Amino acid sequence: MSITSLWNIILIVLGFGMLIGLHELGHFIAAKWSGIRTNAFAVGMGPVVFSWRSGVGITFGSSTSKIVKKYGKDASAMSDGELKEHGLSETEYSLRLLPIGGFVSMLGQEDGKPEEVSQDPRSYNMCPIGKRMVVVSAGVVMNLLLAAVLFVGCFQVGVRFEAPVIGQVIPNTPASEAVASDGTHLLSGDKVVAINGKPAATFTDIQIAGAMSKPGDSVVLEVQRAGVDQTLSFTMTPRSVSQEGLLELGLYPASSLTIPEGETGKEVVSYLAAAYPILKDLTGGSQLVDIDGKEVSTWSELDSAIQQSGGETLITRWNSSNTVDEIKITPTPSFEQFVPATTYVAPTERGLLGLCPLPLIKSVVKESPNQGLLQDGDVVIGADFLEYPRQGQLRDILSKFTSDTMPLKILRNNEVIDIQAKVVSGKLGVLLTDAWDLPIVAQPVQQVIVHGKENQTVIAGKQVLGGSTLVSLNGNAVRSWYSFRKLIDASSGELNIVFHSPILDSPPVSLDLRLTTLQYDDIRNLGWTTPLVPALFEPLYVVRSSGGNPLVAMQMGVDETVNMVVMTYLTIDRLLRRSVGVDQLRGPVGIIHIGSRIADRGISYLLFFLAIISVNLAVLNFLPLPIVDGGLFLYLLYEKFRGKPPSIGFQNAAAMLGLGMIGILFVVTFYNDILRLIG
Repeated sequence: MSITSLWNIILIVLGFGMLIGLHELGHFIAAKWSGIRTNAFAVGMGPVVFSWRSGVGITFGSSTSKIVKKYGKDASAMSDGELKEHGLSETEYSLRLLPIGGFVSMLGQEDGKPEEVSQDPRSYNMCPIGKRMVVVSAGVVMNLLLAAVLFVGCFQVGVRFEAPVIGQVIPNTPASEAVASDGTHLLSGDKVVAINGKPAATFTDIQIAGAMSKPGDSVVLEVQRAGVDQTLSFTMTPRSVSQEGLLELGLYPASSLTIPEGETGKEVVSYLAAAYPILKDLTGGSQLVDIDGKEVSTWSELDSAIQQSGGETLITRWNSSNTVDEIKITPTPSFEQFVPATTYVAPTERGLLGLCPLPLIKSVVKESPNQGLLQDGDVVIGADFLEYPRQGQLRDILSKFTSDTMPLKILRNNEVIDIQAKVVSGKLGVLLTDAWDLPIVAQPVQQVIVHGKENQTVIAGKQVLGGSTLVSLNGNAVRSWYSFRKLIDASSGELNIVFHSPILDSPPVSLDLRLTTLQYDDIRNLGWTTPLVPALFEPLYVVRSSGGNPLVAMQMGVDETVNMVVMTYLTIDRLLRRSVGVDQLRGPVGIIHIGSRIADRGISYLLFFLAIISVNLAVLNFLPLPIVDGGLFLYLLYEKFRGKPPSIGFQNAAAMLGLGMIGILFVVTFYNDILRLIG
């Protein structure tokens, strides 16, 4: 872990602790206002580092031992008159070792112990109900006020968000199926200006509109397109299209051509250097600015140049803190994406006509348990009991594998090698890709999902065996999947494919196929690709700012706070409707992990993230559940209308239920967090 990452984690832990501490400060201020005796106010949890009490001063550790030694009993056991006589404050203020919150100790009120009441006129339980309601709700109010202040500060400075511009439309998703009145589909570069009639400020608004919609309800996107005067309208019904289980539209945000800063940038440069060693000198912030003498600024413009290249080499120029020469990039053919009619871990396969390449081990990661066993460039031709698996099938087998070792057959330097590979948490510790340079066919895909329906592939029922080698197409030699694609492009749709069977001493197999016009056009329109994929670059950003006007910033801050409150309640509603799964919940570990990555992007992002967490704390604390503030508020309403609080037995039972629910939530979120970290 780098020093920067460690510092980011420390910042998030301190920030998270600050949010909880300020929540408790709200209770404390309200208790003082109500005249309730407060014995302690602590920042942090665990052992006391140092404390301060009027009449004692600063003490390393708690002041209790000093007071007991001098007066024979602790300050909490003294009456108001005794405290005044000894010149002592009723409250000990302490800083504790663990920066994860704080607490207020009020006379006659102890969480989880409703029987701990007091007859002292300054106790919590003797305080008027209206004032107790203020005390109980003050923590939530403090969190909401803090969120509003943080949002105001962020909008005064200006915060970058992903622009509401479409980068990619994922095949076989609601977005890909939506059609405007003029018959066109959503395209890369389209700008979303409104969602269900409300203005779209960021791409997050689009994602949330999908995830937070009620199952079966449609979402309407109003889109501006370059060269089109009128706004286009697209209606779609979100559905789950990935293993995450969330309702989605199937859109990716537009990307710039700037490599990210921080740890993410280092990962990107490492990936690019593997494809183009000359790019190893790039750094975070490096920007691709020119292709064949034409200025570019977005990935869509880069992709347009790639598609127009016809596969010819392109010359790219970069702005970087290091000197980087012109980079020559040769596009390679793109391939079809199949969604097999069998549900497994990898949602798509890539290939042509239903034929797919074998899995290739691009690299063995440093921490891999298979260092020395597997090598870069190994091709997997057998996994467990499945011969010639597709990449998706291999990932699926690994995800369900329960033993520590898996038998693999590896093709290495034209030699077949049997290996007992080590499997840890469903992983080999390798980067998998497709063996495009090796014209050997994996298990063919017979059935695919297209627009929610099962369709047969072109190769379905043709008895092509996994492990067959592509020899020729229409009499021309096939040397790789790239040449296979080019030969299909050059054909008229009439295909004669010759295979070598994987069965020894079998004669070549000849297969005649006639593509429909639609099938042939779909392949020819696949276009070209390079390793410079959108995910490697920073998103295309839009800045949300008040323009330096504090009044506008205040309005934006209040609006954002209200939006986040509504969004948190909507999330709870969608959890109950099961359109958002519990596996999407994150606990403290997940929050710290996400926050540490966000902190890489600057102080405004960090403050915005903390504001969101502050709103979530407020909403969750005021849910009508035992133990949390919302449950205590309900007890006060009951006492107001019935003239007495709920029975001690009921409160104890409810407290146990509340603790159990919180415990289950903690276990689930902690489990989710750990799975994400190790995955």
